Amino acid sequence: MHLKTLTLRGFKSFASATKLEFEPGITCVVGPNGSGKSNVVDALAWVMGEQGAKNLRGGKMEDVIFAGTAKKQALGRAEVALTIDNTDGALPIDYTEVTISRTLFRSGGSEYRVNGEPARLLDIQELLSDSGLGKEMHVIVGQGRLDAILHADPFERRGFIEEAAGVLKHRKRKEKALRKLTGLQTNLDRLADLRAELARQLGPLGRQARAAQRAQVVQAVVRDSSARLLADDVVRLQARIAATTPDHDPAQQRRALEEEVRQLDQEIETAEAARTSFDAQTDAVHESRAQIAAAHARATALSQRAGDRVEMLRSAAQQQRSAGESPDALRERAQRFEAEHIEAQEDAQQRSASLQEITDKKADIESRLTAAEQELAAERARIAARLRKRAELESGIAVAARSLEHAESALSSLEKEDAGSDQAIERAEAAVQAAQQTLTQCEAGETRLDETHAQAEAAVRELTDQRAQLLEERTSARTAHSRLEAQAEGQRASSRLTAGLEDLLEADLPGLRGAVAQDLTIVPGCELAATAALGTLSGAILATDRDAALAALDHVGEDGLLDVVHPESPDASRPTPAAPTATEAPGPGETVPAQAVVSADSPDLTAALDRALTGVHIAGSRESALAHLEQHADDTVITLDGTVLAHGRTARAGTPEAGQIAARAALDETLAELAGLEPRLAELDEQIADVDARLVPARQEESQALAALHDSDASIVAAGEELARAAGELERLRSRASATADSITQARQRRDRAAAELEGARRALAEADSTEDRSEEPDTEERDRLADERSALSERTVDARVGLKSAQDRVGFLADRVRALRRQADQEEAARAQAARVAETRRRQADGAQHIARIAAGVAERAGAWQREAEEALALRSGERARLESEVSRLRTARADASTRLTQAADKEHAARLERERHLVQLEELERRAVEEAGLSAENLVEQFGPHLPVPVLDPPEAKCGAAPAPQRDAELDGAQDATQDGEHEETQVETTPYVRADVERALTKAKKELASIGQVNPLALEEFAALQERHDYLERQITDVEQTRSELMGLVKDVDAHVQQVFEDAFRDTQREFADIFSRVFPGGEGSLDLTDPDDMLTTGVEVSARPAGKRVKRLSLLSGGERSLVAVAMLVAIFKARPSPFYVMDEVEAALDDANLSRLLTIFRELQESSQLIVITHQKRTMEIADALYGVTMHGDGISRVISQRLEQEAAPASAGQPAAAS
Repeated sequence: MHLKTLTLRGFKSFASATKLEFEPGITCVVGPNGSGKSNVVDALAWVMGEQGAKNLRGGKMEDVIFAGTAKKQALGRAEVALTIDNTDGALPIDYTEVTISRTLFRSGGSEYRVNGEPARLLDIQELLSDSGLGKEMHVIVGQGRLDAILHADPFERRGFIEEAAGVLKHRKRKEKALRKLTGLQTNLDRLADLRAELARQLGPLGRQARAAQRAQVVQAVVRDSSARLLADDVVRLQARIAATTPDHDPAQQRRALEEEVRQLDQEIETAEAARTSFDAQTDAVHESRAQIAAAHARATALSQRAGDRVEMLRSAAQQQRSAGESPDALRERAQRFEAEHIEAQEDAQQRSASLQEITDKKADIESRLTAAEQELAAERARIAARLRKRAELESGIAVAARSLEHAESALSSLEKEDAGSDQAIERAEAAVQAAQQTLTQCEAGETRLDETHAQAEAAVRELTDQRAQLLEERTSARTAHSRLEAQAEGQRASSRLTAGLEDLLEADLPGLRGAVAQDLTIVPGCELAATAALGTLSGAILATDRDAALAALDHVGEDGLLDVVHPESPDASRPTPAAPTATEAPGPGETVPAQAVVSADSPDLTAALDRALTGVHIAGSRESALAHLEQHADDTVITLDGTVLAHGRTARAGTPEAGQIAARAALDETLAELAGLEPRLAELDEQIADVDARLVPARQEESQALAALHDSDASIVAAGEELARAAGELERLRSRASATADSITQARQRRDRAAAELEGARRALAEADSTEDRSEEPDTEERDRLADERSALSERTVDARVGLKSAQDRVGFLADRVRALRRQADQEEAARAQAARVAETRRRQADGAQHIARIAAGVAERAGAWQREAEEALALRSGERARLESEVSRLRTARADASTRLTQAADKEHAARLERERHLVQLEELERRAVEEAGLSAENLVEQFGPHLPVPVLDPPEAKCGAAPAPQRDAELDGAQDATQDGEHEETQVETTPYVRADVERALTKAKKELASIGQVNPLALEEFAALQERHDYLERQITDVEQTRSELMGLVKDVDAHVQQVFEDAFRDTQREFADIFSRVFPGGEGSLDLTDPDDMLTTGVEVSARPAGKRVKRLSLLSGGERSLVAVAMLVAIFKARPSPFYVMDEVEAALDDANLSRLLTIFRELQESSQLIVITHQKRTMEIADALYGVTMHGDGISRVISQRLEQEAAPASAGQPAAAS
């Protein structure tokens, strides 16, 4: 099996249809960064079911669709099709070629296909998982996958091995089975609770059904009587309403008073409006006075400011007159400067002529000096040649002397260095030994820290397991607590008293102390027998004396059925000797007195129990009861199922009180269980809190131990590095000592050569001195004279030029000064004219300001007078304001009196209306009751049940509840449902009597008492009993099926666990062996291993990786270099690949961080993998390309679209254009 073709359409950067054809072997995909190589890897992962957008290097799944460029618009879908050669049948499908395709639409829809047929993601995952291609895609090693493998925890590493071994699908089966088991257990618990509850309800429900038919008749009497009484109430209330209609209109007086109140309100409103208007005028006067005061203040301030302005303007006018120089003086100075300017021009012309004369003379001297210097230079050149030759010889002597000196100095330094090298080597050897000792100590400490960390980790694991166990136990306890609370709630409902007893006890009659059944304590299992022995006493109530008992009987009426227990006399309540008590029901062959199974706390009730139970025994079986009667014929023996056996009498007892007492006993047991669970829950909470408290320091100790272990690792690394550094230093010193010895020999040779060269240079200088021409220096007197004369002329030239420049500058200065003085004179004339105009303006402004000051002073004086007048007006308005306020108060008093009289009249009218409304409300209440109780309107109720109609006799005197014997009651129970339905439709002649309210009330009271004596009745008891029995049987079948299913699932889980354990164990051993072999090859001299974190539990153990390259003593992956970490990850993957080969592997730049040596080792392993699997490698390495059987090149031009070209190594490149396959030809 191998990948055959990969077709991409609109996937990421592959906008056009591109087809890649693969062959078995190694295929390399190359190309520049960003060209889309890794998109080929993403396409393979995506088509095989990858669901994580981040794993596809995107933010959302829509990012795989071509997003468009400047030259090509975005596409609406992405489609990838992968064809797999299945000739060997590795995929469980009857095709030699399998094409898997996946399409994603931009609208969000997606689809999978297998050989063109629609498929689900699950179908594709299961199809691929059988060949070792799980959903984790361990066969695709994308960018960043190596780092993820290195940072994986032991359980994630186990997942890699399990996926390669094909274990994941079995784990899915197990997880699915466990989920079903959890659901089944929950369902089973619920079914068990329901079954118990149904079984408990079946008994009381069967007894309730026997009273249902009688209760229907009595309820019909109650409904008929209630409806007739209600209709009679409606008729009587309608008559009272008609009688209370008023003869006069009480609202006339009320309207007259209301008119008087309205007139007073208008007068008050008018007075208040006048007062408000007066207040507004007063406020206007106040405001005017304030404005006048403000105007007075402003006028005073304006007068002061105007005076200040006058003084300022007059002062400024005086200052303006004294500024500037006169224009005539300025023009006179300009004429003087103009005369100086003419003299300066004449001096500049004279200086220019003198400079020209000196320049001509200097040119002649320079030409004569040039000729003299040429002759002198030729002579000096000849002398310089001789001097250069001597200098070269002297330089050679100096160089040879320096070389000799340097050689001797270097020789001396090397000899000194050689003398100190031995001591340095000894110190380096000592440092190596110290580093070795430190490393040994650190490694010894590492073992101890490993043990400490393992102990701390084990302690944390133990506390965590303990906490999980406690949490599970607390969850179970809470579930049981909730179940018991629900069960207690149902038992409370079943243990309630009958409606008649509850009504009687709620009536708060004096002397009643409660129901007898509530004070009884009966041994569990003996409820039916005890209630049969007690008879009516089990449904009785307890009173303090006979008067209270008679009052209770009077309350229920003549037809009420009631049993009351009370002491006969004050002495009758004295305690009686206690009878022996039993703790459990008698066994099949046992008989015990009834007093032994029934007890009470009240002495009065105890005496009544003794009287009622004297001579009564409880038997564990019918045989033991008969045996007891043979020996004690006067006794009454009752079996546990309620069968009464006595001399000449045999009966089966059964009363509602028995079910209530049984429910109350079960409720007591349930409450006792709840009371026992609550301390356990509290204890579990305390234990969990204690474990949490111990878990915090345990985790801290684990963290501290791990931190210490990391510190120890760092110390080991530092010690190893120090040892390597010391060893390197020692090796360097030894090499340096050897090199120093060689350098000393070479230095001696250089010294000898330098001495020979110095002697030769000295001989050559002596020979040159002996042959040298000793001629004197040439005569330079004429040249010097000409040079001095040229220098003097040069100085004169400079002086002349400076003088000329100064004269020219003075000419320009004087011209500028003349122009400046004349311009200043003109400006001064203009300024004087402007000053005169400004002075005139300021004088006018000062006059205006003085005028304003006089006006402002007059305004201030008038404003003061107005202010005084306003204050006098305000004093006068204050009296008028008091008069208006008095008038408003008088009108309000009159209005209050009229309002009081109006309220009294309204109260009288309201009382009359209230009486009528009360009758109407009562009528509405009766109408509501008619609708709710009878389902009729008031008119229809009166029409059908009014007092003018005769009353039917629905309950003949002979129809009494409980009158039929037991066989007849059983027959009624069997046919009650049919009889009820027939009775509803049967039409017979019914006897009637005239309506008499008292008779109807007595019939209603009698029917209610009979209903109370019957107790709480379920009118649908027969239907409910049949449905309940059917449901009980159905639950029994369901429980059986669930238990069988659970057993089958448990067997499946065990089988899966055994299979997973065996498969993983085999796969791990093979992977462990391959990893050790591959690690020794990629790290020659190193050690690497895969270890289980918990070898005793092969189902949950993790896989730990240990790696120690040669020359290093650390095994933790975090302390390795980047290249070493990558190589370890590759080694682990390759070990898995070789242990459990897959049909193909895809690797995206896994060798990017490797050097040349490690790359060679990895390529060797690639060639081995090539023998069993197909390899697709994304790479930039040239050496990786060299081992490929085929190359695919991915390029991207300016349009942002990836294109592919393919090449076999022995053939020319063939471009794969859009829409054409890029096959390796």
